[in-house]
Amino acid sequence: MTRNTLPTDDAIVCPPTAGLDSSCGKPIRCVSIDVEEYFQIEAANGVVGRGRWGEWPSRVERNMDLLLDLFDRTGCRATFFFLGCVAEKHPDLARRCADMGHEVASHGSMHDRLHRLTPESMRTDVLGSKRILEDQTGRAVLGYRAPTWSLTRETSWAVDVLGEAGFAYDASVFPVRHPMYGVADAPDRPFYLKDSAGGAGGAGLLEVPPLTWRVMGKKLAVAGGGYFRLLPLSLMKRGLAQAAAEGRPAILYFHPWEFDPGMPRMPLNATGRVRTYTGLKSSAGKLEEIIRGYAGWRPIGDCLSELGAIAKKTGVFTLRRQAAA
Repeated sequence: MTRNTLPTDDAIVCPPTAGLDSSCGKPIRCVSIDVEEYFQIEAANGVVGRGRWGEWPSRVERNMDLLLDLFDRTGCRATFFFLGCVAEKHPDLARRCADMGHEVASHGSMHDRLHRLTPESMRTDVLGSKRILEDQTGRAVLGYRAPTWSLTRETSWAVDVLGEAGFAYDASVFPVRHPMYGVADAPDRPFYLKDSAGGAGGAGLLEVPPLTWRVMGKKLAVAGGGYFRLLPLSLMKRGLAQAAAEGRPAILYFHPWEFDPGMPRMPLNATGRVRTYTGLKSSAGKLEEIIRGYAGWRPIGDCLSELGAIAKKTGVFTLRRQAAA
């Protein structure tokens, strides 16, 4: 089946079920951007040390200009999960996003995977980022996404830290199997998340997972990132079509550096080079095709009442603690 014959909005008939925007009867779709520099990615950890970040030219403003222009042209409003250190160095970026109608949320302060933090250091990390972003935008920061999807069974303690920090939702649990992250048995639609040790209060923390495509009983990652650049665009389209047909929200994610074929090449290993530099030239066109082909893109924070209603039906998922290997 060719790219053009895959279903878009004109070919999808959505059932009247949870997962639809009750105000218009259309699927809930959200684009999210993890705002970080190319040299801050996990693949560069240990290769480009934090003490050497200043040796690499910043590209984030250039790439954010491209994305903000694309979203403005297509009428897409998105959620931007900012690193606190990026917001500090480029204080106008978060304010610009908010002024253009986008949501500003937290990606932590320094792109530390939760596995490298403790409850105390994470609390400092997320509260610091939240404070910076709220000061810059004058608006409450409602959402959080952990670097590299690192909210897993090993780091389940983070659920309580986020609840105590006042976040309204989390978007860190990837419901797939992956060697570095993922909770394969987590629901593929919004749910309430609790740590097995208790906490998170009441029903738990609203969790908004990224889009997956279920095939032969398995959930495949099709929401963005390397999957978007390395795999055929038809897989994301199939995931979007399946989610719409099932009344399931579709949350996509990208990074500003993924739209920058001119970014400097870092001394990554072979796997890191493939995952980081493949598909950069075609990514902007592919993203625009997705945005134009599927209507109704809104920030996650604008959909919280609908997402919460779905989570109430999905129920509570307890993240059973697991010791690090």
